[in-house]
Amino acid sequence: MSVASTLRTDSATLARLDEVAKQMGRSRNWALNKAIEDFITYHEWYLAKVREGVEAAEAGRFASQDEVDSVFREFGA
Repeated sequence: MSVASTLRTDSATLARLDEVAKQMGRSRNWALNKAIEDFITYHEWYLAKVREGVEAAEAGRFASQDEVDSVFREFGA
């Protein structure tokens, strides 16, 4: 079931949204729904990862110093 909602934004942002939707061959409505879905999906994933990290820390599961050093070396830090 569809439910109507209102979005307030500035005209420049709306013009950019319309341009992206047009380039994709999609409607503004589709682009807004896709953006909202992607936003929710990302934040659900992020919060689950944070919860996993907190649970691991509370259980005393930490990376060893060697593991930390290895990651720092890998990224040149």
